[in-house]
Amino acid sequence: MNSEVDVNILVSLYNQKISALTNQNILLEAKLQSLTKDFEDQKNILLTENLNIQNKYDELKNSKKIEK
Repeated sequence: MNSEVDVNILVSLYNQKISALTNQNILLEAKLQSLTKDFEDQKNILLTENLNIQNKYDELKNSKKIEK
């Protein structure tokens, strides 16, 4: 068995592996940014809904005080 490795084949294989890992990393970063944006959007929707509910509660609470 020949113990030497063709340097051109080694470099080519190395570049293929680096490219594959880089592409995978870019896809994972894009997925993370998408999930982060979705989370922020949902958080803002929930905060808005929470504020609306709190305002309605405060209005009801104040109207009850006026009736007394």
